[in-house]
Amino acid sequence: MKRIYVVYVSSFLSACTLHADVTPYSNSLSDATVGIFYASEININGGAVAALDFNGKERFVGEINPSDTGLILRYCNDSPAHNCIRIQGIPVRPGIVTVRVSGGLFGTNVAKGEEFDKTYTIKIKDSKKYS
Repeated sequence: MKRIYVVYVSSFLSACTLHADVTPYSNSLSDATVGIFYASEININGGAVAALDFNGKERFVGEINPSDTGLILRYCNDSPAHNCIRIQGIPVRPGIVTVRVSGGLFGTNVAKGEEFDKTYTIKIKDSKKYS
């Protein structure tokens, strides 16, 4: 009986965590081409995204490197859940761009929030090769 109780309590406690599901699942986003508008989205499902740093100040949950490629990050909409990040812009030079999304989900009274951290790559192709 004691074993059953331990299994039951363990299952109950593990079910009380909000799980972040970051999509797309692959580690790369679609390729971009210099001079052609690019857009892609990253979705964070499982709960509202906590967009606050340790000091309680609002922060964006994504970063793009290098930052001078013509691509920018923004939230997809005005939703306070911040569950969608949009990469967009007109690339200005070929290369590899990394996009990192990291943060956590807000917890609730009965469920603890979970952290997420995922990095994607975007290959920017030279337009001269593809025209």
